[in-house]
Formats: sequence, C-alpha cells, structure tokens
Amino acid sequence: MQRNKNLIRNIGIVLLNIFMVVSLVLVLMLKNDYGYRLYWVITPFLMVLVLLVIKKWSVRGLNADTEESKVIQRSFDDTTTLSTVFFGVIYLFIQGVEYWKEDITHNPIVIIGFFIVMIMYELFTYLAIYNAKRDTARLLEKKYNHKRK
Repeated sequence: MQRNKNLIRNIGIVLLNIFMVVSLVLVLMLKNDYGYRLYWVITPFLMVLVLLVIKKWSVRGLNADTEESKVIQRSFDDTTTLSTVFFGVIYLFIQGVEYWKEDITHNPIVIIGFFIVMIMYELFTYLAIYNAKRDTARLLEKKYNHKRK
C-alpha cells in the first residue's frame, strides 16, 4: 500500500512537471489563456506533492545515534522548511500583487522567474533528501562497522 502511494506521488510530480513545461510553452509561444490558467493552477498542486515527499522523509527519524541523528534531521528540516517558505512567499506575493495590478500573472518575466524558482525549490528539496540519505547511510555504516570489530 505504501509503495503504491509513493509510486502515485512520484508519477504525479513527473506529470505535473511535464504539464508545467507544456503550459510554459503555451504561455510564451502562443500567449494562450488556457496556458496561463494551467500554469497558475498546477503550481499549488505541485507544491503540495513536493510537501508530501518532504513529509514522507521527515517522518523517518533516525535513532541510530542521539547526537548525529538529530544533526542530520535538523539539517534536513531546516533546508526543506526554508525552501518551502521561500517558494510559498514568492507564490503568495505574486498572487497578492495580482489584486492590485492586473495581469501580473500574464507577464512573461514573472512566469519565467517563477518557473526558475519552482525548479530551484524542487532541486533543493531533492538535494536535501539525497544529503540526508547519504549522511544516514554514513552514520549507520560507522555505527555498525565499529560493533563488528
């Protein structure tokens, strides 16, 4: 059951990223209203799926070592929290400015800039997961290799 949820979540992230690129092309090349709507509707859904990935990895607290495990978990939590807050604030700022100045969400510079921010957000998230996995593996190897000798 858990494996199916992970598979569905990963497929959803890939599909939403593909739809995001398609909507970016529609916006920049055709200046289609459908592309603008698709772009700004997909963004929160993509953020929710990335948050579900973060939730999955933050639940797996490592109790191999009381000091180093907390450092790994803290580093992971800080990186993902800061990148999520940064991404969310930028998204909310753009949507808030839209109330005062119409068509800011139709501006190609805003769309390209936000697309870059979204890609960086996903990269920071997956980099944090990779670093946490690597540090955890290193810690477990160190702990259990010392016990064998």
